[in-house]
Amino acid sequence: MKNFLFSTLAFLFLATAPAVAGSALIGEPLIVRSKLMEGGLEVLIANLEQRTATVILTNLDSKREVFYDAIRKHNGFTYSLNLDELNPGRYVLAVKKGKTMRRQVLVVSNDGVMCSDWN
Repeated sequence: MKNFLFSTLAFLFLATAPAVAGSALIGEPLIVRSKLMEGGLEVLIANLEQRTATVILTNLDSKREVFYDAIRKHNGFTYSLNLDELNPGRYVLAVKKGKTMRRQVLVVSNDGVMCSDWN
């Protein structure tokens, strides 16, 4: 029975070791979620380390930034971006903290807005 218990514990330890090592490589937790609302996009940013994070919306066709903001000393923040005033086209919404960046592509048309998953 002792051997079985020891073997089981050793297996569980070894099975979870890669998961712990892999999560240590991520380094900078940054969680970004968004949802379409009437007239815009609500963006939720969870920055547990409260390090400065930047939010940038760039037009992919012209390479022009249409929105930029820096968030300082917040572990959670919500934006309501008004997309009604954007010209039809492709945009990328990027949230960056340190070396970690999350991106979402937005396609704005006269019929509405479509969003990709966060990358």
